[in-house]
Amino acid sequence: MVVAKKCKVLVTEFAVGMGPKIWGFKKGDTEYNIRILPLGGFCRMEDEVEGRTDVISLNDATPLQKILICFAGPFMNFLLALIIMVGIGLCTYITTNTVTYVYDNSPAQEAGIEVGDKIVEVNGHSTHIRQDIDFYRNGGTTPDNIVVKRNGEKIEMTITSYEKEGRYIYGVGTAIKAPYFDVLNLNEDNTLVKGELWEYFVSGFWSVISIIKITVISFVRLITSKIAVTELSGPIGVTSAVGEVYTQAVEFGMGQVVISMLELTVLLSANLGVLNLFPLPALDGGRIVVAFVELISRRRVPPNIEGFIHFIGFVLLMALGIYIAFNDVLKLL
Repeated sequence: MVVAKKCKVLVTEFAVGMGPKIWGFKKGDTEYNIRILPLGGFCRMEDEVEGRTDVISLNDATPLQKILICFAGPFMNFLLALIIMVGIGLCTYITTNTVTYVYDNSPAQEAGIEVGDKIVEVNGHSTHIRQDIDFYRNGGTTPDNIVVKRNGEKIEMTITSYEKEGRYIYGVGTAIKAPYFDVLNLNEDNTLVKGELWEYFVSGFWSVISIIKITVISFVRLITSKIAVTELSGPIGVTSAVGEVYTQAVEFGMGQVVISMLELTVLLSANLGVLNLFPLPALDGGRIVVAFVELISRRRVPPNIEGFIHFIGFVLLMALGIYIAFNDVLKLL
């Protein structure tokens, strides 16, 4: 909305939630509404504006303006995820890629990993936090190519993880920093050392980047049939997951419930940002592609053709949504 208004595009509605309106007010040309279903929201911009010179329609915006407007929504998804993740890190633990312990007779010891090493790459993917290392390594049958940084020098190694309690591990411990604001008394015995303030912001940044990369990789695997469509979840499945997380977290107190819900919010917000940027019709990514075509060709795509493309995309997305909802219901039965 802010970017559209800066580009003088007429914004007629800014809504939080979907479905019927339950409350709102109007300021200037824009209605600000809260709708009954707490699922996302939308920013309505006019496609045609007649009789006014102070504002323009979205169709009359320049290609660069369209790109900025369409990117602004997903960007806010990422920014929200980052702010919340930094807040979570400040009040809980943060993980790093620095090795603090190597278990005896473990694959890590056999590969030559030492305390103080930083695991900076696993199978071609850069790693900054423990979550990256866990995600990018293979199972126990396939060796991993890793890179560790030791005294400023990068050393390549090959290591095969082993299974323990359902997880594949190298046999190393990585550094964990204590909460900067220990409001939940997670470090009441002072066994962990608090990090510098900037480390929590850096950790939050790399955590969100990790979620974004994992989401993109997962969608690519979905498109290449490495992941079944049945693994996708819509609002029904997400609601069920929220219920399960709440049930598990409430046993440890309301503080853990709040942290768990915020972690889910980060995951969902980052996922929505990535999904919206996919170059598919009816999504922001699809509109950005059309705007790039206009920018390169210096010719406007006919509105009727663009509208038809986005309409077909919308129909296909709705069909996929119905299919996902059907699978979500089957999972609950």
